[in-house]
Amino acid sequence: MSLQTRLGMSAVIVSALALSACSGGAASSENANPDAVELNVLGYAALFEDQYTAAVIDKFNAAQDDIVVNFVPSQNSAEMLGKLRSESSAPTVDVAILDASVAHTGNQEGLFSKVSASDVPNLANVVELGQSADGYGPAVTFDNLVVLYNTAEVKTPPKGIADLWDAPENSVSIPAPPDIQGHTLTILTANNLGVDYRDGIEPAVEKLAELAPLVNTWEPVPDVYQPVISGTSQYGVGWNARAQYFAEDSDGAMSVVQPDDGIGFQINTINLVEGTENAEAAKKFMDYALSSEAQQSFAEALFYAPVVSGVELPADVSDRVADSADPNIVDIDWIWLADERDAWTEQWRRSVIGG
Repeated sequence: MSLQTRLGMSAVIVSALALSACSGGAASSENANPDAVELNVLGYAALFEDQYTAAVIDKFNAAQDDIVVNFVPSQNSAEMLGKLRSESSAPTVDVAILDASVAHTGNQEGLFSKVSASDVPNLANVVELGQSADGYGPAVTFDNLVVLYNTAEVKTPPKGIADLWDAPENSVSIPAPPDIQGHTLTILTANNLGVDYRDGIEPAVEKLAELAPLVNTWEPVPDVYQPVISGTSQYGVGWNARAQYFAEDSDGAMSVVQPDDGIGFQINTINLVEGTENAEAAKKFMDYALSSEAQQSFAEALFYAPVVSGVELPADVSDRVADSADPNIVDIDWIWLADERDAWTEQWRRSVIGG
């Protein structure tokens, strides 16, 4: 099946599920148990929705008949936060999967409830990197920034982030801040300079300004993967999960490199919505989402790294995801960064993009 066909099918599925989420009851009517609790899980639309539904939600629904889970799609974490804020007095979703830094804002605003291992037993198996220090929802997926290249245009594959500075002019595609891919690139650049990003990113910004003449777009459309696949860009940076998926679908046009000079993880968390009437059912689904079975299934479907210990992935999958125990992991404090993102974005606009 071609990439275009898959994306077209994703759009149809997004529309259909959005309608079913609004009308309610569609999934439960197909369930053998008329008393089943209907649970709504908010998460990313399109590719994530398709793969997570097949790899996790459908299997959960098939394994028992007391709970029926619907996926409610949203374009991004900011949109999810807006929905949760607007419904805070009467939520229509029970569980939300969104970026850790945005989830932190939700925690501060009282949109999410704390959970413990007594509520969600598999929480105890989540690795330290994925635990919430304040007791809120833990990580449910790990992703990381990777280097992309067009195999027809690039004869010597890059090994890491630093190799981007050796690219020809007008050949690199970078999703700039406020996109967190740009913020992650900033942190990895600082790390390669021996600088702690929490002490200031001026050296990293100065280095990134040197990259600017090599960049042909700071806003890849529709995403960073398509320009690299088409050859419009020779290089790019993107998230591993989608990069691996689209590389597989590109007939060899794009390849993906796990950087040897720093792994920067992005974390999506799974959160119990405050005020839901289905809290117990929500906790059961959260527990399943953190099980080895679900974590392995989703890693095999979309190349997100497992967040729990003890998951054994097939070699053809483990070779394509970063290990949370990798010594090259660069510590990224997403909670700290949530308060710095606007200032960092402004520095980029002044000194990198506009410089």
